[in-house]
Amino acid sequence: MKQFTLEEKNAVLETPFTYIHRKLDILLTVGQLLMECGADTKRITDEMLKSATFLGIPQEYLNIHISYTTLMINLRHHDATLTVFRKTPKHEPNMAMVGAVSKLTWRALERHYSLTTYERLLNKLPDSVSSYPNWVKGVFSALGCSGLAILFGGEIIAAVMTFICSLLGYFTRAFCMKIGFDSYVSIACGAFTAMGSAYLSYSFIDQTALLYTLVCCTLFMIPGVPLINSVIDTINNHILSGVTRGIRTILIVSAMTLGMAMALHFSPVPSFAYVDIKPHLITIEQIIGSFMAAASFAVLFNVPYRVLVYIGIGGVICVSVRNMLLVDFAFAIPGATFVGATVMSIIFMRLSPLLRTSGPVLIVPSAIALMPGVLLYRFLFDILHIGNLNEAGLLHTIQNGVTGVLTIIAIAVGVAIPNVLAQRYLDTRKQARLEELLRSRHEFEEKKKYEIINASKNKDTAGHIIDKLINPDIID
Repeated sequence: MKQFTLEEKNAVLETPFTYIHRKLDILLTVGQLLMECGADTKRITDEMLKSATFLGIPQEYLNIHISYTTLMINLRHHDATLTVFRKTPKHEPNMAMVGAVSKLTWRALERHYSLTTYERLLNKLPDSVSSYPNWVKGVFSALGCSGLAILFGGEIIAAVMTFICSLLGYFTRAFCMKIGFDSYVSIACGAFTAMGSAYLSYSFIDQTALLYTLVCCTLFMIPGVPLINSVIDTINNHILSGVTRGIRTILIVSAMTLGMAMALHFSPVPSFAYVDIKPHLITIEQIIGSFMAAASFAVLFNVPYRVLVYIGIGGVICVSVRNMLLVDFAFAIPGATFVGATVMSIIFMRLSPLLRTSGPVLIVPSAIALMPGVLLYRFLFDILHIGNLNEAGLLHTIQNGVTGVLTIIAIAVGVAIPNVLAQRYLDTRKQARLEELLRSRHEFEEKKKYEIINASKNKDTAGHIIDKLINPDIID
């Protein structure tokens, strides 16, 4: 890569079409990292525009089109136009990466990185952002399902059996993907293993505990982050991306339901479709279960370990508010869920600067404890057996589906509402910060020039002067 002198560095970052292919490649890399790691489309667009501002490309020159599997950038100025695109084939939630990309761009603006330095650090992010080992994710996924069993009213034996069955299901899915199975087939195999192993415990645990195990042992497969992002994208008028995320979510839940249905075909136990998971009392077990679920599933999304406790507290807040409204004020599930998600998201939007992380990294995993995964796969399971349903069963199936969809919308709107209400204020503050940092770029250049001129009077520093003029890492 070319090494820039002090004067060249700022010229490159202030002239839009200088090294334009490198700059557009950087923008695509920013978008790819965010899309593949579970950011919503508006956040991806905002981060790409922020990066473009650092690179000296005016935002009005850019047209950015984002779909679930493709990023496209069109640069247009007068009669000149340039279009580039990149595929985003892999999708796995990684909240640590989402936060790292945003922090890197702000740090580049604050510390006056050169194009070379910013590009190098951006390309190193996939290797420098640590991920939890697969076995750790498996253990915490099983703990999260155990937490949901406790949250829904199960006893300790139900939580223990849920942990064992979920762990077996997780590693079955991981093994199938490792040997090359299709992702949906792997999900079906994992669900079959989890549900089948739960039925093997039929002879030594009571039926009530078994039913809670059946309800919760596959919930780690519910794609909570894509589900929330699907609704957020749709609300923000990114319809194509939102619909695509939604369809992928339906396919994942359908694969999971198919695996469960195959296990249920050999079941000696009555259907779990009518197990009551709605709280009728507020108990300490619900607090423990919601903390376990939120903090444990956050590990599955690769959230930095230093904020896991805060996410667990966030799960407690939103679930406690929801349950209080359900029990004491007779709210419907979607309405109570909306209020719980809103309260939690407002709190974390205010606290995220103090915790030195971005709001979505805290908010989205905390809201997972509210996900109506049980209602969704109950609905799909009943659809698979619709020929055997009577009128009451059909009505119950429709109720599950409608309540599940409305609850998902309530979570997404509650998560997004702080940004929606304060959008103009947040955009104004962000733009003011960007302008201030861009002004400081010129002040920084003048300061460095002054230091170099003064240092040139001392012959002992001649070698250091040459390094400063040539080496961008010293300039930065």
